[in-house]
Amino acid sequence: MKYWVLAATLPLALTSCDDFLDKDPDNRVYLDNPEFIEKLLVSAYPEADFAFCEAMSDNSGDRGLSAIMNDPDIEQPYLWRTASETYQGTSTNYWNNAYAAIAAANHALEAVDKFEVEGRGEEVRAARGEALLCRAYAHFMLANLFCMPYNPATADTELGIPYATEPETTLNPLYHRGTLQETYDKIEADLLEGLGSLPASYAKAPAYHFTRKAAYVFASRFYLWKGGDDNFRKSLEYANKVLGDVHTDNPANLLRQMNDPNSDYMGDYYDAQTIFTSSAEPANLLLVACISNMSYQPYWRYGMTAGIRQSVYLNGIFGYPWAYKTNGGYDYLIHRPIWRSYFQQISLNANIGYYVAVIPLVTMEEALFNRAESNALLGNYEEALIDMNTFLSKRLDLNGWNGTPVTPRDVMLYYGKNTDNLDWKQNMKLNPHFRDFTEIENGNQDTCYAYVNALLAMRRAEYLGTGFRWFDIRRYDIPIVHTSVTHPTDSLKVGDRRRAIQIPDQSQAGGIEPNPVDTERIPESIKTAAMFSGFASWN
Repeated sequence: MKYWVLAATLPLALTSCDDFLDKDPDNRVYLDNPEFIEKLLVSAYPEADFAFCEAMSDNSGDRGLSAIMNDPDIEQPYLWRTASETYQGTSTNYWNNAYAAIAAANHALEAVDKFEVEGRGEEVRAARGEALLCRAYAHFMLANLFCMPYNPATADTELGIPYATEPETTLNPLYHRGTLQETYDKIEADLLEGLGSLPASYAKAPAYHFTRKAAYVFASRFYLWKGGDDNFRKSLEYANKVLGDVHTDNPANLLRQMNDPNSDYMGDYYDAQTIFTSSAEPANLLLVACISNMSYQPYWRYGMTAGIRQSVYLNGIFGYPWAYKTNGGYDYLIHRPIWRSYFQQISLNANIGYYVAVIPLVTMEEALFNRAESNALLGNYEEALIDMNTFLSKRLDLNGWNGTPVTPRDVMLYYGKNTDNLDWKQNMKLNPHFRDFTEIENGNQDTCYAYVNALLAMRRAEYLGTGFRWFDIRRYDIPIVHTSVTHPTDSLKVGDRRRAIQIPDQSQAGGIEPNPVDTERIPESIKTAAMFSGFASWN
């Protein structure tokens, strides 16, 4: 660093006063080169984890007062309360970082527009595609955290989020949340245009940028989570672009090799932590590095308990044991070795800095899950089962499983409507637009329910410790109960409006309309412009 400073200041001593005054008085970056735009897009991904989602889900319980860390950023989401903190691991931190990422994408798009005006659009076509995909992704995640789950019957009356489409150029611009339908329409428009602009071979560091594969999986997620038969078919279409034909192409080698005795996942503790989030892991299609406390999960008061480990992992699936590794000599230290932090020093003269973790945003496993679930919801049970068995071939413990594929009879036997602790008629009707199992024609309601129920069990086991389970709880309206040794037992019931995280206090103070709670009516007018001092402007 000292060498760099000297090299940078030496030319100033040899220049005239006029030359010095010709220079800008700050360190602004001019996006007058396609390479500079690509570098800016590194900042167009939310540099934040969603650890708070893990605490909100049924993958967390109260480990008791013996736990080492009982910080508000973990306790508040466990109790489904509004976050009071703004540091890493909180919903407020995610909100801020997502809009910062959107601002970077919008600045990149502004620069791209100038290139196109100059007739140089082809030079930045790929950058346009990535920027649009980044903008779509960040807004989609915000909508699925801070809004109620999408339902076409209510989307025109539910609040959306401010959708930023231009760089901020004025102080305290006016904007509004709009409806959830408007939000989803804009996400879809950005997603499709971005896909159309992104070339087949793109990104110098593909694991940290949207490639075609990562974008296709994101598209398959968008349409699956939106729900409805037409969208399930679109989800299938995009998943197939990544996985190939379900009958002729076997994507097993694209998944993590978690049950191979020679795999890092089965060996050394630190190797297992490292490989899970490594760019060298082919199953990781999109990663982001961020300041994070995800590696501290063994010490959180609210996390995987002995009971949750028994239910999710030790009981196995379809009568077979899982190969997933869990660690923890004490009940309050139970965890999966999937997070490893790296210390980032911020001063050469002091041992201070931050712990940085790498977060997988899009994986090959998700592509397989999305396709299997879409097929199940469309009644294509044979195709769904093929993908389920492909996944299990890489996750079942080879010491307790002889390689026999799961059969349709197994699915019905272990995950039919009478085999779990849910009230099938009351709790698994889901969002009616998504799939009401009680109204499926041709007597297939029991079958559809069983396949989706089995897939949810697989997804829960795969995503435990990542926070991703929360999104399944939201979209399927799954009721859960949280108990605590110091707080009253609380239930997240079907339709509970706490499935939408409250808008951060600082944003409400700036004029952003808060989410209505259970005792409030949804506002009749939700398009009123509001003042908000944020990172970008929205329309």
